[in-house]
Amino acid sequence: LVKSSWGIDDSLDVFAVHGVGGITGTLLAAVFGTVALGGGGLAEGVTMGSQFGVQAIGVIAVVAWSVAFTYIIVKVTSAFTGLRVSDDEITQGLDVSAHGESGYSL
Repeated sequence: LVKSSWGIDDSLDVFAVHGVGGITGTLLAAVFGTVALGGGGLAEGVTMGSQFGVQAIGVIAVVAWSVAFTYIIVKVTSAFTGLRVSDDEITQGLDVSAHGESGYSL
């Protein structure tokens, strides 16, 4: 839903797999780390809620870092090369437009 509405080209669903899974796992480490749920226990005096807050701050920091540096990388890359090929090249196929030959015919 987000990919199509924002026009994101993520054919391998990288964020859906790694981003969502990583964020979920990071946040739930606070929950499943408690002894009551079979974990090894949290540090002395640390509650599940406070640990969840620490985990959430970590997630926010990593997302902010990733967004900022990805933006910089995209801007630098787009200054030297294009980030997308034309619609004609997509329709024709990159093997034909870039290499002049077809890898397979359907």
